[in-house]
Amino acid sequence: MAADLGHAGISELAQAMKLEWSDQALADLDRFVEFLSREHPSLAAVVAREIVDKAQVLSSHPQLGRPIAGREEYRQIVLEVVGAYVFQYRFDGKRLVMLRVFHGREARK
Repeated sequence: MAADLGHAGISELAQAMKLEWSDQALADLDRFVEFLSREHPSLAAVVAREIVDKAQVLSSHPQLGRPIAGREEYRQIVLEVVGAYVFQYRFDGKRLVMLRVFHGREARK
């Protein structure tokens, strides 16, 4: 595909990619910040910024995650952010929607 698009085509694709956060993913992020603000205040802003930065990287490389339950458009990846965080997202070819963010040790609902 990259050869078909050429450098200009790849740049256009990257610029066209949009990253959106679901209400649930934003609530997850708020929950982390709230918890860390109580337990490790110096880490709260650092972790929040790293989570957002890692999500932005995914918007440039959406195929990094593995499909969830055999559904190609729903993906998941574990990334290191002062601990392992699980990012679940949907990618439809034009935009990436962050659905959930979990800490690796967290029980998933």
